[in-house]
Parts: sequence; C-alpha cells; structure tokens
Amino acid sequence: MRRITSLILLLGVIVALASTAGTARAGLITSLIGGNCGGTSQVFAPWSDPAGYYFAGNGGFENGTTGWSLSGATSLVGTSDPFALSGPGSHALQLSSGATASIGVCYGLTYPAIRFVAAGVNGPAVVHVRVVTRNLLGLLSILDGGTFTVNQGWSPSPKLSTLLSALLAPLGTKSMQLQISVESGTALIDDLYVDPFLTKG
Repeated sequence: MRRITSLILLLGVIVALASTAGTARAGLITSLIGGNCGGTSQVFAPWSDPAGYYFAGNGGFENGTTGWSLSGATSLVGTSDPFALSGPGSHALQLSSGATASIGVCYGLTYPAIRFVAAGVNGPAVVHVRVVTRNLLGLLSILDGGTFTVNQGWSPSPKLSTLLSALLAPLGTKSMQLQISVESGTALIDDLYVDPFLTKG
C-alpha cells in the first residue's frame, strides 16, 4: 500500500511540474517517467492482446547476440518463430536448463510489461524472467517478472508485468535489464517486445 501511495504522490508531483514545465523541467519529467523508446504496434492482437508494444533492440537476434549478455548453455540457432512479429527472421536464441540471457531495454516509470515468443525443444521448458532496475538514486532492485511453462512448438509468452519495478523505483528508472533463464528443459526465445503502459490484454 505504501508503494502505491508513493507512486500516486510521485505522479502528482510530475503533473504539477508539467503545468509549469519549461525545457529544463520537461527534461526532468522525461527522466522520471521514461520515454522516447520508439513507436508501438499491436503485435499480439491475434492472441486477444490489444496492447501496443515496442520492439526491443535486437529482440529478434537478427544481429546475432549483440546487446545481449549470455551465461550457461546458450546458442544462436538458424530458426525463428513462425509468427514473424518483427518481420521475416532467421535466428532465435536457444537456452538450456540453467542458462540465462540478459538485455537492457528502454524503461521508465510507465514501462512495466514485456512479452516475447518462446518454444520448448523436444518437450516443455520452464522459463523464468527477472527484472533488474536502478533508480535515479542508484538503488538496485532485482524483481521476479514471472515464471511460465512453454510447450514444444512456438507460442507467445504470457504478459510478464514489471509493475513492481516502477513501484520500487519511485524516483524513476531510465533503463532496466531483463534476465530470461530456463529452469528446466530447453527453450527457444525470439521477438522480445515491451508494453510501455501495462495495457490490459
């Protein structure tokens, strides 16, 4: 409850600043709530999710593993999800049990949910997402973004909310790191997207 109250108070301050914002104050507001992360589109609409998402940088692995940090048994494979959410692709990341892939994405107070496409390899796999944020005071938060089981064959992940990141970083966060790990089995990961406003879907 305290976190929600803090968030409401912060938003009130932001609105007050906006009413008299000059260039300097506008820059402060942007640093508090985030922004300029690119356009959004309703890429998950075929799965009854009308939210607008922006495509994370190299979220489809078409530039290899540029921008990603990998640990454990990981490999880039010459296949991609059949939905081609970001356009025709040719690569995906394979993670074996215990492996982790991390990437920094544009983020702010209003950027609290992610979604991607995954597939189990030769059976189901359990995928776990963590969120690492650092607020304007330099405080680090490591939060549980969610765990889900993906069956063999490609399917969209559930919407993984990072709303707690926003509540635990009341002074705003400019970037966050997503850590995608596999707890059991082997999984393919492709087409990572971020929903800027946690639209219900």
